[in-house]
Amino acid sequence: MYRRKSVLVLLIVAIITTVCLSFMRDIKFDYDLKKFFPVNSEETDFFLAHSDKYEWDDDFILLGLYNEAGIFQQDFLQKIDSLTKNLKRMDAIESVLSPTSVNILRKTPFSAGIITSPYITIDKPEKYAADSAKIYRQPELVNRLFATDGKSVAMLIRQSPGLSVEFCDTLSQEIDVLADSYGFDQIHYAGKCFSQTAYVNLVRHEVGVFVGASVVMIIFFLWISYRKLWSVWMPLLVIIITVVWTIGTMAWMNEPINFISNIIPTILMIIGISNVIHLFTKYRILIREGQEKMNALRTAVKEVGFATIFTSLTTMLSFLTLTTSDVVPLGKLGIYAALGLLFAFILTYSLFPAMLILYKPAHSLAPEKLKEFWQPFLFRSYKWVLGHPKYIINGALLITFISILGTTQLQINNHLIEDLKSLDPTRIATGFFEEKFSGTRQYELAIKLKDANKSIFDRDVLLELDQLQTYMGETFSSNGWFSPVSLIKASNRIDHGGNDKYYTIPESQRKIDKFKKEIKKTLEKSSFPKVYTANEQEARFTGQIPDIGSYVARRKNKELHSYIADNLSTDLLEFQVTGSVHLNDLNGYNVTFNVLNGLLFCLAFVMILIGYMFRSIPMALITLVPNVLPLLMIAGLMGYMDVDIKIPTAIIFIMAFGIAVDDSIHFLSKFKIELNKGKKVSEAIRNTYLTTGKAIIVTSLILSGGFLTLALSTFTSTFYIGFFTSLCLVFAVLADLVLLPVLISKFYKDN
Repeated sequence: MYRRKSVLVLLIVAIITTVCLSFMRDIKFDYDLKKFFPVNSEETDFFLAHSDKYEWDDDFILLGLYNEAGIFQQDFLQKIDSLTKNLKRMDAIESVLSPTSVNILRKTPFSAGIITSPYITIDKPEKYAADSAKIYRQPELVNRLFATDGKSVAMLIRQSPGLSVEFCDTLSQEIDVLADSYGFDQIHYAGKCFSQTAYVNLVRHEVGVFVGASVVMIIFFLWISYRKLWSVWMPLLVIIITVVWTIGTMAWMNEPINFISNIIPTILMIIGISNVIHLFTKYRILIREGQEKMNALRTAVKEVGFATIFTSLTTMLSFLTLTTSDVVPLGKLGIYAALGLLFAFILTYSLFPAMLILYKPAHSLAPEKLKEFWQPFLFRSYKWVLGHPKYIINGALLITFISILGTTQLQINNHLIEDLKSLDPTRIATGFFEEKFSGTRQYELAIKLKDANKSIFDRDVLLELDQLQTYMGETFSSNGWFSPVSLIKASNRIDHGGNDKYYTIPESQRKIDKFKKEIKKTLEKSSFPKVYTANEQEARFTGQIPDIGSYVARRKNKELHSYIADNLSTDLLEFQVTGSVHLNDLNGYNVTFNVLNGLLFCLAFVMILIGYMFRSIPMALITLVPNVLPLLMIAGLMGYMDVDIKIPTAIIFIMAFGIAVDDSIHFLSKFKIELNKGKKVSEAIRNTYLTTGKAIIVTSLILSGGFLTLALSTFTSTFYIGFFTSLCLVFAVLADLVLLPVLISKFYKDN
């Protein structure tokens, strides 16, 4: 009967797996930062409305060129000019602002219209010195198109808005091939299309790397622990099918993999093996004691299954708390990770027992073949732990104090280029633009008039905005602002023959109105971004600033609002910082507190669970200590290492807690079983330590080793997830096998 049921289980699993594999062929990879904007947010709604009036603030490509011999070399400038013209011919390119296309605009008493002449006369090298001097007197050109090192230039390419991932991939390849054909010394790219293409390709690659490395790690630890081939391939098959079911479900639901969800396969492989090992270890112990195979399996399922239900539930609950976040991809990470853990639980108690029943491995587990170092090792460890309670408790208190000091140094912060540095340095060199130019962090300030009878081009309004633009230039270290002020000041300079001292607001409203009419006629033909609305009631300041990070940006934005309140007419104008970068900054800040609330909820759930299991409030409090301490140690270590809290590093805590608490539950569940058998507390601790200790150590080694494979990632954030989660699990197993037994023996008394 059992064999027939086992065959049926294998058949059902095979059918479901085949269907999921067919869906997996259609899995997609996605990189769309708009999906990371918070939902049901006034800030998001405002930015979307703002973008409809102007354009998406990330629809641009920065192309940086470096020439060792210097900018003002005729062959270099000829290449730039040719590249500019060829780029303008591409269908998805709307405009190109380059060193050879930017012109001096001026009027003379002898001309009715505007005379244009290039800043650089390419075919007259003898004028290069004068051209250079003229260019480096223009604040709107320096650090935007021309670097101060005299060897680097930049091109600002505006692409068509709303390009798909596939079109972006095609466009970036076309630009790359075209630029490569000129043989520049160095070429550097930044912007959504190139970053998106590089991210997607890297995510595809890293999913394979993580899964492969995790499989190797799991095989290694299983072999070291059990030394039987069937003891390796059976657990491995369970977790591989778990991953297939989960990714197949994602593909069926048309859910793409992004640079957060790409860790789901690794998470499931690592966590999923834990349930199998606890069941398998108990099964082997019972076989060693001489039980018949079916009895051993039933007893193992009964004793370990109860604990596994709660460990799976707590881990799933930890991931599901991510759904409280307003960031949709983060919530979906929680949903599919929890779903995968449910699949892992189902397969552990269906597929794995079915394979054990059909395979007949019991003969290889004869008592004489089970001589291993685990029992002597665990016995020595147990004696040491119970022999040094004061040292252990005092050491825990010292570690807690040091960790708390470290946590005071943590900051909620996010740098755009931190992960971009990981991409191909010869192509996606965001650091190049940070070092040579004004930066790549897009800054958007929305401006709105409060008086419907006023215009953004009224002189009193422009003077207010000019004062603000000067302050922003000093505060954010950027002179390259696209704004109505820049338009009017440039028009005034043109009207005075290109004389730089007239780059100011005109003295009369009549002049401003005249310039406004000229601006409206020429703006559509230029590469100048749209900076005001047709009704002249709203405007924007937009430009690139250095990647100062979200922590400094929050402080500077507060200073900006204070400056506006103290120095500008708030009865005339209202201001709001917006933009895709600003929204991502808010995400990091909000998600951190979502994770903190989720963590507190999980802690409360575990305390209630243990308190109910033992009918003891002291035991609930005891359980809290070895599960909070590893998180505190990780937080302190991150503080000492200057690792910032952001979306990826914030989820380390909720994920690590959900996994680390499993060992405590397994330990306490076995301890409760021993107490129910009539054992005293000291004897119950000893039996629990010697029987559950191996499974806890083996699973923790596999878990920490598996997460450490994420440290192979070229994404800094993924590296941190792997490194710190792995460390947290090591700290957790030490807390469970060193601190927890001491706390139980000290504070939990026999009934």
